[in-house]
Amino acid sequence: MVFLRTIYFKMILMSLTFGKTPIEYGFSFSSGYDDNVMRLSLKEVSEVSSNPDIMGGAKKLDSFTSKLGLFSKKSLWQLGKKELVLKGNIHWADYYHSQYKKYWSGGLDIIYKWGSYKNVKYTLRHLDDFYLRHYINRDISNTEASPCLFSDQNQKITITYLVHKPYWANLSIGYLQRYYKIPFTEFDLDIIYFKSKISRKIKNIGSISFQIENGFAKSESHLREYRPSSFNRSYEMMEWFLPLAIRPKNIFFKEFGLSIRQENRRYMAEELNDPLHSGRDHLDTKYDIWFKKKINETVSATLSNRFRTRKTNSKYDWVSDLKSFDQFQVWIKIEWEFVYDKY
Repeated sequence: MVFLRTIYFKMILMSLTFGKTPIEYGFSFSSGYDDNVMRLSLKEVSEVSSNPDIMGGAKKLDSFTSKLGLFSKKSLWQLGKKELVLKGNIHWADYYHSQYKKYWSGGLDIIYKWGSYKNVKYTLRHLDDFYLRHYINRDISNTEASPCLFSDQNQKITITYLVHKPYWANLSIGYLQRYYKIPFTEFDLDIIYFKSKISRKIKNIGSISFQIENGFAKSESHLREYRPSSFNRSYEMMEWFLPLAIRPKNIFFKEFGLSIRQENRRYMAEELNDPLHSGRDHLDTKYDIWFKKKINETVSATLSNRFRTRKTNSKYDWVSDLKSFDQFQVWIKIEWEFVYDKY
């Protein structure tokens, strides 16, 4: 989205004129490996040789990946414990073995603080043309597969407050617009979600958190006069997230941690002619582990791994087999952080 990139760079330039405070900025480079880029099920993997269209021109199921990121932070205004902070970031990603898997993402944060663990934050995020895979759009053809891409625009307001030392909490409400490119516009969704998170500092060890998110994705394309189909793609979701970060002293790693995230999604479709969604739900689980090393004052490196598994439940066994998959990723990320302070 051009306007978000324009706003991002303009706000960085504007921030130079606000207050005699330093600008924190930096960039990152990540290199990684994904063993199932298109999230294919075991059944689909076994059928690739006889149905190459499912690969969308890619020659491999896996791919190496690189990402480049820029980020900045600027305090626009300060008065005692009160402060107004602007943060921005933008990233570009390229998957070497998939011609469609190239995208950019970016965002802005505006944060008003009035004390330790006391702030309100507005967040804007955009994900542009994220490629899932090739699908057959049966409203048009029963044989021809087309690339399926979507873009996200996500807005969120978060309030952070100190419950009681060493506990603090975050409450968020968000609005996510997920819109697909033609010919898959029938999957367009407006998603409203709520998050609550409680965190605790563990003295001389690190921190642990627990987060719950509840959301509802509403599909209205099936109600329009120009609808591509009459199917309802709405769903409800509930997710919990448990991260543990350990920051030991006098050890090689600055931080290492692990987390588990689990989402339960239930589709609202009840149309018998839509067996792919009718009566379907899934359990999507992600296991992450990471190690972060501070190389010097400006450079740090993070090694991370993720194992993801999705188990789909449906009254049709072929749907359960088709929509379940496993995925493994490994990443190495290098970050350079600087401070510009010439006031």
